[in-house]
Amino acid sequence: MFSRLKSLPAIGPIVELATSSLVSNAFYMMLSQAALAVLGFFFWVIVARYYTEAEVGYSSAIISMLGLAALIGHAGLDTFLVRFLSRSENPARLLNTCLAYSTVATLVASVIVIGVQALGSGEVAFVARQPVFLASFILFSVVGSASGMLGSSYVATRHSLYLVVKSIVLGLTKLALPILFVGYFRSFGIVASWGLGSIVALLFSLTVLIPRAIPGYVLAFETGARLVRRAWAFSGFSYVTNLLGATPKYVMPLIVINVLGPEENGFFYIAWAMASVLYFIPGAVAQSLFAEGSNDRRTLRKNTTRAFQGAFMILLPCMAILVLLGDRLLLAFGESYSDRSIELLRILALAGIPATVERVYFALLRVYGRLRELLLWRTAITVSVLGASFYGVSVAGLTGIGWAILITHGLLVVLILLTRTSVWLRHGH
Repeated sequence: MFSRLKSLPAIGPIVELATSSLVSNAFYMMLSQAALAVLGFFFWVIVARYYTEAEVGYSSAIISMLGLAALIGHAGLDTFLVRFLSRSENPARLLNTCLAYSTVATLVASVIVIGVQALGSGEVAFVARQPVFLASFILFSVVGSASGMLGSSYVATRHSLYLVVKSIVLGLTKLALPILFVGYFRSFGIVASWGLGSIVALLFSLTVLIPRAIPGYVLAFETGARLVRRAWAFSGFSYVTNLLGATPKYVMPLIVINVLGPEENGFFYIAWAMASVLYFIPGAVAQSLFAEGSNDRRTLRKNTTRAFQGAFMILLPCMAILVLLGDRLLLAFGESYSDRSIELLRILALAGIPATVERVYFALLRVYGRLRELLLWRTAITVSVLGASFYGVSVAGLTGIGWAILITHGLLVVLILLTRTSVWLRHGH
């Protein structure tokens, strides 16, 4: 059927684009994030109805810290899996080894992250002072890191559909938990709901999904120093750049809560979370482009064009929805969120355009092995965005941080387009 449609002049190119492995793999990754976003939307609606804005602000800051600890704990092994798992003679052993080392790294990272925050911020210091909260924070960090490693395995084996299944399990599990915990833990009840949902999704992945993606897989403790050295030789730079690139996502709520307080951070986080759904689109396309380019560079130039087409085909309508109807969507959380978060949401939605150019360009740099250049760009973007955001939020509040993000990314993308045209036009080899 599809072969016949491809031969039609009018719709042939569209069908070919939609059925390509790059777009189909990216589609499942985006669908996974869409499932998380939709179910996450209802999760935060429930939270907003049962918890105060300040409690939403506290919990979102803690969840951001959890994400940062998990990201640090990946230690670059997630990128290594995407690149080499499908070619490994023993993929189960490779995955187990990466899980073992990332678990140890995440344990260390979670203690450091919570320790630094306890020393530097009175707003979330209560987590470090309560043994149950501290132990939960460490556990949830490890679970988040392991879940991310399994997600990279699905991408590497081209079973991105399993990402969708895992996201649905996670989203559905955590929906009812905030109501259960509201009378016991208050702010940390939101964190506990997120963490317990992640545990259920991780167990489901390990027992049901991974054995399908990697036939014969059995979870085991594996160590291989030589494998890790090889991983760092390949992904050390990539790990640092990924860490730098994701730092604003996790640090921004911490900036807001310390400058403006927990209530304003609640308004910020809801807008930030909704806009972040847009950024998953170019992120998924770029990750799929990297996976495709790693397997065959000969079609890289064609796939780059497809990446832009696929990303903007989905991104632009979603941007329009948030810009035009964002205030109505925010009413689901309450009138206060619709009034206080809408302007920030609209500004952040526009940042999806420069984000697409950045993500595709960085995927090309990874394929070509130009990791030092990638590191320089990531450093420049992160330093500029965090510096501008801190200034913007201090001067103009929530809208200030929005304009700082949009303008900074926009200017850096213009610089990339003007100075790095040779990368776009290069033929894969």
